[in-house]
Amino acid sequence: MDAQPLRQQVALVAAALLLACGGSAPGPTREVKAPLHAEPARGASSLRFIEDDYPRALAEAKQRKRPLFVDAWASWCHSCQSLRAYVLTDPTLAPLADAFVWLSIDTEREANAEWVARHPHAALPTLWVIDPVTDRPILKWAGTATAGELRELLEVAVVDARRGAESAATAVTAAFVRGNHALAAGDAETAEKEHRAALAAAPKDHPHRARIVEALVTQLALRKEAARCAEVAAAEASGMAPGTSRASVLVAGLGCARDAERSADVDRLLDLALHDAALRDDRLLPDDRSALYEEAFTTKSERGDRAGARELAREWSAFLEGEAARAKTDEARSSLDPLRLGAFLALGEPARAIPMLERSERDFPEDHNPPARLGRVYLEMKRLDDADRAADRALARVYGPRVMRVFALKADIAKARGDRAGEARALEQALARSERAVLTEGQKAVREGLAKRLAALR
Repeated sequence: MDAQPLRQQVALVAAALLLACGGSAPGPTREVKAPLHAEPARGASSLRFIEDDYPRALAEAKQRKRPLFVDAWASWCHSCQSLRAYVLTDPTLAPLADAFVWLSIDTEREANAEWVARHPHAALPTLWVIDPVTDRPILKWAGTATAGELRELLEVAVVDARRGAESAATAVTAAFVRGNHALAAGDAETAEKEHRAALAAAPKDHPHRARIVEALVTQLALRKEAARCAEVAAAEASGMAPGTSRASVLVAGLGCARDAERSADVDRLLDLALHDAALRDDRLLPDDRSALYEEAFTTKSERGDRAGARELAREWSAFLEGEAARAKTDEARSSLDPLRLGAFLALGEPARAIPMLERSERDFPEDHNPPARLGRVYLEMKRLDDADRAADRALARVYGPRVMRVFALKADIAKARGDRAGEARALEQALARSERAVLTEGQKAVREGLAKRLAALR
């Protein structure tokens, strides 16, 4: 679809938000540190984020009568880093700077544990919009977006669907908004009902249809409703324009179709995924295009197509190497590290990751991710002493629930040495360090797996 002119979008967002929050004209915006893990060169047009201080951000939102935008992220999440490096620094978002108070929440920080418990997530990044008057979310969106898509998402998040005469288009939008509100409130059943109603009523050219499909398929995938997820994805994906929503539907739908053993749906979705992965345009972030390659590679591999999978891995790797060479900042380049590592492992060439990870460790000496990834590479190469040293460097820097993954790496290294006592010690430390942490359902599953592994050793 053709997007509305930006100034009209901004006016709609600001007007709807001011009505919702009882506000008036925009007030002054304080200078605060931006959310990236290192400070890139930015112009005056960048958004200004408050970091890891929800009470301060909420108080400012109340004082300025603006809703609160929250980027919930983690340092190990490559999609989070992609969003922060490629999107949240995009100058085209600058006109929205005064429409929201902007907050960044590192979900792994112990200081944010209470916030995470009150605002649970199943995937990262998760973007929230909070009404400062009620301190309740009005939007919860798991996933990424281009800058243009984010502008549209924020518009629909706060649209007053009751304004003006009710039409078919506004009725669809109203159902979508109600579904978003229900999802933000943790009512998945109502969210699915509203999003299905919105989809049923939306004509093929409705401006929010792709987002509605994405929301519905993502919910079904997260709830492990594989057959229903695959059914919706296969029915809708071909009618969607290439972009983030279609990529999300294809990635989630392919996984669901494989799990549900719906081979016809796998065929249909795989063809579309291969088509969109091969495109070279700006409708997708590199991270999302890489996800298409990864899901297609996994599908070919599980089907026993080794030659096809290897050829696809070569194409995947070449794409990412080109994106890394074009990256404008160290943050953007390093956000591609886990993707490039995945492609190298798919090719059976882990050593190719060593130079990039060594560079990232030099560029970001406080980040645990480069040495943790190096440890995994060295383990794959049977360089166990190097793997141990890299894992120890990661342990000196890691915090929060991610500590379980690094101790699991230590346990794997000990296992490769045949050191059962060392493996057990690493698992014991993983469990001890995560005992009081606020964990997502996925992190709970990791912890349970480590506990079962330790019990088996004993």
